[in-house]
Amino acid sequence: MITLYIYTTGSVKEVELPKNLDSHSNIYTHKLTKALSRYSYYLLTEKLKECGYDPTLITFDKKGKGVHPHISFSISHSKNYIVLAIRKASVGVDVEEIIMDEKLNLASKILTDEEYDIFDRKLDKNGYLTEKWTQKEAYGKFLGIGLTNSVLMTTQDGFSFNVKGAVVSVYPKENVLMYYNEREIS
Repeated sequence: MITLYIYTTGSVKEVELPKNLDSHSNIYTHKLTKALSRYSYYLLTEKLKECGYDPTLITFDKKGKGVHPHISFSISHSKNYIVLAIRKASVGVDVEEIIMDEKLNLASKILTDEEYDIFDRKLDKNGYLTEKWTQKEAYGKFLGIGLTNSVLMTTQDGFSFNVKGAVVSVYPKENVLMYYNEREIS
């Protein structure tokens, strides 16, 4: 079971973080990205505490992936959303705003030949490309290797859905318990 928390970014505020997370989230130089990262980790610490896990045990591997000895988590944020995925075993999550027309040229770089054939026939090219991108990003996070060429050249079908102008994808595809701004949704 994956527990997925989706938050709108309208409530982002400056927060105090444990030292292990403070230094990691300060690597960003862009003010908004830094604020979103810090607030994402704040939300994660609150959820881990609620579940009885010590957030000060989070460390970071060579690629920057957060690791906890007792639970797996994945974080993603975009301009409008912060998404946390928590699971006993490895998990990956990604959220992206729907890709705009001027970025559709990315399709040839991130889709397999089979996916590109489907993309070429789609009426909603933007939604399809965003879904495939987030599925691959979530899969790369699940593996702990990020968005490598080998990940891009695979077809992954995680659990994906639209949220008011964005796509959220989670890997692996299994039962998901979802919360949107702290309210459980089905």
